[in-house]
Amino acid sequence: MSTAPPFASAILLSYNCADQIVAAVRSVLDQQCGPMEVIVSDDDSQDTTFTVLQREVDAYQGPHRITLRRRETNSGSKSAHLNDVFPLAKGQVIVFFDGDDVAEPDRVRRILEVFRADPRVSAVFSDYAYMDREGRAGRRRRVDHPPPGADARHWFAKVDSYAPGATLAVRHDVVETFGPLDPSINEDVVLPFRASLLGDVRYIDEALVRVRRWEGSLTSDPERLRSVENLRSWLLRGVAQARRQMESRLADLDKAEGLGLIQVQDLDAVRAAVAASMADAEDSACLASPSLLVRLRCLGRLTRPRDDWRGFAQNAFLTLAPALYLKYKQRKR
Repeated sequence: MSTAPPFASAILLSYNCADQIVAAVRSVLDQQCGPMEVIVSDDDSQDTTFTVLQREVDAYQGPHRITLRRRETNSGSKSAHLNDVFPLAKGQVIVFFDGDDVAEPDRVRRILEVFRADPRVSAVFSDYAYMDREGRAGRRRRVDHPPPGADARHWFAKVDSYAPGATLAVRHDVVETFGPLDPSINEDVVLPFRASLLGDVRYIDEALVRVRRWEGSLTSDPERLRSVENLRSWLLRGVAQARRQMESRLADLDKAEGLGLIQVQDLDAVRAAVAASMADAEDSACLASPSLLVRLRCLGRLTRPRDDWRGFAQNAFLTLAPALYLKYKQRKR
């Protein structure tokens, strides 16, 4: 077996991030790995993002091969934007970057080492660290991941399971096998599950990306914590989204079954995991119900032997004292 790392395509998406894009694109171009294909795609930014990108690309003299493009109209979602870019990617591995984040210089090299070591690996993701609007590093965010020996298909079958898109990389056949993404569902929810149906999904226990988190950013949603009513509305929207994600999971399972990628007994078990996680999502939303009786019933259904004490304590806190729970969450931010 060849010890050479697989050839990588780096995809950097941008939209209205002129103040952050220089650090982001330089972190891609400064990756300490072999030559790779870099596709930089702007989603019809209305600020100077694309002009800044042109300047950075024109000044670059390194080993990576760069394609810079700009959509004529905004795609409407990150998944729709990716559907537009995927046909351009020629690498065996696709590594994702965001226009307002900064990757550590060895990120791609570390990812490719994992793919090279085991051809069964179809996706890799990692932890990340927060940084503020000025780029100052903050605390490390430890990402939920399958424990050692766990079946990745069952883990990522859950409707709320994901691998952060800013840290994610997948083999090209994950994209080829299952086709376009649903524009209404985030790619970091769909791609890890699809990858688990083709092979293994690996987690790197390092913060390989610095992610911006500031008021107004996509990773910050302070309005949900303003009141119990806001939290309730946010949770109900989450249930509606979970139903779309459930339908996506089931459609991918049907595709995998048709292609002979999964055995019948495994198929039934994964479908059951999808259904159980959907029920949990609905019960979790009920924890903010105006009725204490409803909240207690839902808490009871969510309390199972497999639950960890930390998760139970948080659910119980929300159930018994929603207003105090919100104040606690506000202080933690």
